[in-house]
Amino acid sequence: MALESDTTTTTTVMRHSMATSIGLLLARIPLGAYFILAAAAKLSMGVGNFVNAMLPSATKFLPEHLARMYLTYLPWVELSVGILLIVGLLTRVAATIIALLLISFTLYTGVTATLVPDAKLPFHPNLVYVGTALALALCGPGRLSVDGFLFRPRRKVVVTEEVNQRPAGL
Repeated sequence: MALESDTTTTTTVMRHSMATSIGLLLARIPLGAYFILAAAAKLSMGVGNFVNAMLPSATKFLPEHLARMYLTYLPWVELSVGILLIVGLLTRVAATIIALLLISFTLYTGVTATLVPDAKLPFHPNLVYVGTALALALCGPGRLSVDGFLFRPRRKVVVTEEVNQRPAGL
């Protein structure tokens, strides 16, 4: 037996404000550019040369066949997720992949970083990038993105009154 009620349930669709969308865009661009430039550096030296240079240290964490496969596809994944993040297409997926990649890089290099021999940072800069990537994965791209355009709320036309009259001549 169904219970009848005079109350209705509404769903609130949350839309990002323009200021929030600009902020998310300003977070997406440098992070995406960082990955595009990292991929360009690896591709410019040649994927084979990059794999051969990094393979000895990568085999400390992975078996050789997995390390070779990871290193072979890494520049292409970096390039792809960087582009996707900047244009805002599949942003949550791209940001999640970026966060996972950054975590793997940070585990490889260590949590502390030394940029200058005498100066030691309290934590690795990649941790800031991980935070940015996770924020984008959780918040989405905002309105200034392909995702924002494709998946924006559409206006719905609701007919509230029906007209039972036929037009003349029919």
